[in-house]
Amino acid sequence: MIPDNKQVEKDTNQKNIKFILELFNSNKLIEAKKEINKQIEIYPDSSILYNILGAVLSAQDQFDESIKNYNKSIKINPDYAQAYNNLGIVFQKLNKDEEAIKNYKKAIDLKSNFSEATNNLGNAILKLRKPKEALEYFKKALQINSNYAEAYYNMGIAYELLGDTKTAIENLQKAITVKPNYAEAYNYMGLIFSNEMEFDKSMVSYKKAIEIKPDYEKPYNNLGNLFEDLGKYDEATEKYHQAIKIKPDYALAYSNLLFNLNYKTNFDPHLYLSEAKNFRINCKTIKKKLSCQYQYEQKPKKLKLGFVSADFGNHPGGYFTLSTLRELRNKNFDLVAYSCWDRTDEFVHHFRPLFSKWSSIEYKSDEEIVEEIFKDGIHILIDLQGHSAKNRLPIFIYKPAPIQATWLGQGSTGIPEIDYFIGSPHITPKSEEKYYVEKVLRLSEISQTFTPPDYDIKINNLPATKNNFLTFGSTNKLTKINDDVISLWSKVLLSIPDSKLLLRSRELSSKKIADNTLARFKKFSVDKSRLILEGKADTRKEFLETYKQIDITLDTFPFQGNTSTCESVWMGVPVLTLKGDRYLFHFGESINSNLKMFDWIAKDQKDYIAKAIMFSSNFNMLENIRKNLRQKMLESPVGDAQVFSENFSNMLWKMWQTFSNKKNVNI
Repeated sequence: MIPDNKQVEKDTNQKNIKFILELFNSNKLIEAKKEINKQIEIYPDSSILYNILGAVLSAQDQFDESIKNYNKSIKINPDYAQAYNNLGIVFQKLNKDEEAIKNYKKAIDLKSNFSEATNNLGNAILKLRKPKEALEYFKKALQINSNYAEAYYNMGIAYELLGDTKTAIENLQKAITVKPNYAEAYNYMGLIFSNEMEFDKSMVSYKKAIEIKPDYEKPYNNLGNLFEDLGKYDEATEKYHQAIKIKPDYALAYSNLLFNLNYKTNFDPHLYLSEAKNFRINCKTIKKKLSCQYQYEQKPKKLKLGFVSADFGNHPGGYFTLSTLRELRNKNFDLVAYSCWDRTDEFVHHFRPLFSKWSSIEYKSDEEIVEEIFKDGIHILIDLQGHSAKNRLPIFIYKPAPIQATWLGQGSTGIPEIDYFIGSPHITPKSEEKYYVEKVLRLSEISQTFTPPDYDIKINNLPATKNNFLTFGSTNKLTKINDDVISLWSKVLLSIPDSKLLLRSRELSSKKIADNTLARFKKFSVDKSRLILEGKADTRKEFLETYKQIDITLDTFPFQGNTSTCESVWMGVPVLTLKGDRYLFHFGESINSNLKMFDWIAKDQKDYIAKAIMFSSNFNMLENIRKNLRQKMLESPVGDAQVFSENFSNMLWKMWQTFSNKKNVNI
């Protein structure tokens, strides 16, 4: 935004411009605006004054007025490169990336050594998921200005997106060398270290970002995520609250907080609902009143369903929706996808053909998405992920569809504009309805059906027969394995001579985390010789092969397995689970009940140990279960997509019928 000195001399008084810029840089925007308007009366043809006014209006989120003033500046001086650059910045804020790119290129055409515009152009291209192309512009910016910290920072992001974390870190460190108090660079470095499971370095980076910039909300949120990954749930809660205190409408931190509460053994459903309601109150992002009107077909032969998800791909959310979507597509529905994050994995190609429209909404504002849904004429809009990563729940606050529902979440969204929470008799019992702001609808048997892999993995013989000892196992995230879980599993191991426990989790790829896990079991008198620890699998197929080493899967609590439980069952390995007392603590009971494996649901921890002892002593029974469990699953509500989708279809049409009847009564 800094004006060219020659332009200052040409347009207006340099002293006045300096004063205005001091006001702007001190965030005294109202005073700056008054002074600019005063100076415009004296210098009505000053391109620089209109340029600065554009910047002030942009800082006040008055983007339409900002654009008008930049255009006035350019009309007065068509060769004003800085105004084109600033215009590009506003368009980028509005997610109008092509317009932004056009203006950055114009700025560079006028001023070939314009490092800021060159860096901004790279940024806009990076946003379009073209990191290789973006890198060329960051490099050009650094050729113009070798001490350009922001260009090094952006190169770090680009290299990380390309999977070159080593070079990414190197560039972030260069950015910090140039600009030692670069909090954003420390924060991003923390994210990379966390993804690489270098948790100590990650924590140091986040704390440094906070030290430099105490009012910067992102490192608090990211530190909360790190504490959660390390099983430090209370510390995570504290960091999320700190992030929200700084930025009260920080939807991401609220969602992370709500997700985090589910891991706690002292879970308070009243507190969860209260925090969910706070999310609704504080995260209404669109400030102006929308003038959109519903455009849905009044008497549809096909219902138009909108699905909002970041999980159309190789993700648990994908495994529980794919087979259902395939079935719904062949019924009287028109499916529209609103993809919060376009995955690029080997599974995503199954999803795209199922939808009549695929809208990528990751970089769209809430207002743009809401207007789009109105125009699409959606009858029922369905959230597929609750408060999990990359959700766009705030759009549901504006009721862009006449009927809204949430499915596959973690509990109430806290948004009363969402009409229905889709559950089942097991996971949403009537006694727990008071913990939802949505009306709870129950599918007759189970709330979702599992999509088996599209490749075959043969089920092997019972490992215990060959090993002469029983191997228990868990492939759940290490975050779910709290001290209470370790205590119970240790009692199981110590009750069954020679038995072992196999744990497989991404986090166990870290030697430090693996050693810490061994130490945690040691506190409960379990020697490391009784444990088999395996880290990240490169493919899902490799991950599923893990079950060939396991005789019985032990479920976690209170955050139970869902995908992992279904995968275990599909591989012929039965799951021993606890009867729970809340939504995510009901999944094991739900799956085993629908498999008619009631004996594998323990009423309490004492019963859990007793059942583990009893089952582990009968190799013939386990072998028989192993041979038949996959087929049993496929014929049960857990795996029968055809029956499930019929129930789901009937439920959706009942939603529409209820809405239509109410609408007619109101008329």
